[in-house]
Amino acid sequence: MKTKVENKPSFADPLLDLIMQAECRYALFASPTDFARPVIVGVSGGIDSVVLLHALTQLAPLWHLQLHVAHVDHGLRTSSAEDAAFVHDLARRMGAPFHSTRLDAAALRSDASGLEAAARRARYRFLCAIAHDVTPDDMVPIVAVAHHANDQAETMLLRLIQGSGIEGLAGMRPVTILDDPALTMRPVRLVRPLLLASRTQIVEYAQRHLLSWREDESNLDPQQVRNLIRHHVMPALARINPRAVDAIARAADLVAEACGRLRAYDEQTLEELTLEQSSQRTVLRLDALQKMDVAGVRSLLHLSMARMRIDLRTIGAAKLERLANAIQHATHRSGPHPLGSGLAWSIVTLEGGVLALSLHRSDALPCAPPGPWLDAERRRQGEILLPFEGELALNGWRLQCTLLAPQDVTAEWRCNQDRWRAFFDADNVQTPVLTTPQAGLKIEPLGMAGKHRALGDLFTDAKIAPALRAGWPLLVDRSGDRVLWVCGLTQAHAARVTDATRRVWMVQWVKDAAAV
Repeated sequence: MKTKVENKPSFADPLLDLIMQAECRYALFASPTDFARPVIVGVSGGIDSVVLLHALTQLAPLWHLQLHVAHVDHGLRTSSAEDAAFVHDLARRMGAPFHSTRLDAAALRSDASGLEAAARRARYRFLCAIAHDVTPDDMVPIVAVAHHANDQAETMLLRLIQGSGIEGLAGMRPVTILDDPALTMRPVRLVRPLLLASRTQIVEYAQRHLLSWREDESNLDPQQVRNLIRHHVMPALARINPRAVDAIARAADLVAEACGRLRAYDEQTLEELTLEQSSQRTVLRLDALQKMDVAGVRSLLHLSMARMRIDLRTIGAAKLERLANAIQHATHRSGPHPLGSGLAWSIVTLEGGVLALSLHRSDALPCAPPGPWLDAERRRQGEILLPFEGELALNGWRLQCTLLAPQDVTAEWRCNQDRWRAFFDADNVQTPVLTTPQAGLKIEPLGMAGKHRALGDLFTDAKIAPALRAGWPLLVDRSGDRVLWVCGLTQAHAARVTDATRRVWMVQWVKDAAAV
């Protein structure tokens, strides 16, 4: 059966009118341009995506869209190769570039997150990758998918019986910004032009335009929960209310509006409570959290984890509830307590004895260190060979290395008041490296010639928390494996500046202005 393509949009067509309403209301394709805007259309070959492609082809000249057809062959059905060939031919007849990939079915089935989640993740990763490839750097990549009002109703019911929170019950939105690093290198605009249309309207459009499509036999599999909802629950609800799909979709809109207002309030509250925010941690005022109810605390935890790009589904509602309750009763420093997905929480004591809640990566400190510190990723990269002249940028600090003549060194070096600066006899240093403490290391502290101290004892006396010690910066002379400086605490006696020194090596940690 031939696909009929018209050159001009038919404004009398009900489905095209719905898409135009969605564009006016939600600005699906952002602001209009005088040049072609690339749009990746996900086409499986089923009726929904075929109708989406055909409808957007009618509207593309009006909105200056350059459509690209993208197809993912999941390799899960024997007929999947035929689906791919069908979509390829459809793209050719529509005059649109075609992009496709075939996934590893065995890998999808063995994925710990489940077949459906693994397939969805792989599918969106491919669509986003194509969007990046064809979209200029100064434009936001756009991917269009064919979810419609019936899909919305099914999703709402599915999330309801799964015990979803308000974010989940808001359903799918006409425009979603994908900024998950696991899916996309830079944010992608995911649009759903058919979300206002029912499946009946989509079928009627396909019949009016004599379209052909592929049937996916897995859509009839009663073992899949969504199919049970589609073929049994939705027809039962339609007997109670013939417009059940519209009613559920309308409820999703209302929940989404309420969710948006609550989110704006939560974001404002989170800003007020946040003491530190980074990709490694979020630190919040504990006293303010304890004045809130559990539901409010839970919402702020959700938002904090989302900012840290943590998949909330891997944490689970039960752990989140226990954490919200634990916060209410926290009275002293504790942790770290694992949450899952590489995340932990701790109650920390800040300057002045103030208690705070820290949500942090499991391999990160619960709060920012008092000085330069080498995190787990930096430690895995190994020690750093230092120059005698130059500087090194590291986690918001710069290590400046300078060679000076003795007469150019001010007298203050004799009573150095800057704990993050040290002076050495350059001729007594051969191969300086920046590293971190290792078992058995000792230092001969300045003024204690011939007497060595274990680094562990030095840290204990200085009241350096055990969590800080693994990343504490050290200067070591690799030529003799001598510790030259436990940064911020003490330097070695043997490499000290004396009256005989001909060259002074000054090493100083300076906080980056942008990090202050």
